[in-house]
Amino acid sequence: MKKASTILALILFVFSSFAQNNHLKETLVRHDTTTLKAEECRWVIKPLSKMGEPGKSVPLVILQAINNGKLKAIDPVTNLPIPSKKIFTWGMPTDTVATIDAAGNMKYNIIQAKHDPGNFPAIRIYQDWYFDVTSGKLNPAIKCIELIEEVKSSSGYYIGYRPFCRIYY
Repeated sequence: MKKASTILALILFVFSSFAQNNHLKETLVRHDTTTLKAEECRWVIKPLSKMGEPGKSVPLVILQAINNGKLKAIDPVTNLPIPSKKIFTWGMPTDTVATIDAAGNMKYNIIQAKHDPGNFPAIRIYQDWYFDVTSGKLNPAIKCIELIEEVKSSSGYYIGYRPFCRIYY
């Protein structure tokens, strides 16, 4: 009797210790990475109020939301937050330009290059897919997105792509 009760207790312990318990409604199916390319998608958000007004691109809307403080951007290399007001100039080179005013005096100005929203040809989306047991539906949960930027050399030649910023949800 002692042996049977020990085996029964062991079986109950094994069935109740699975990583994904049956009492949970959703089961993780997989982690997924999707890349949306601008050439394959229509990336224009048109305003609902004025149909004739030209729309904005998705990267421009995301950069403006970061600039306004609605989204927080993280540098993917250092994993530190990017200051919201510096999002358009983050990681861009600066140059000193000599200018001459009307009196003939030479003055040096520092010019900061800005990001062009057209140079973000892709958005990478990291998401988890969950299967809802009760309804039988797959539900995505976005973990973060990255704006992917074209990298060019100083002479303007295409080098490749790199993530510009990461936005966690």
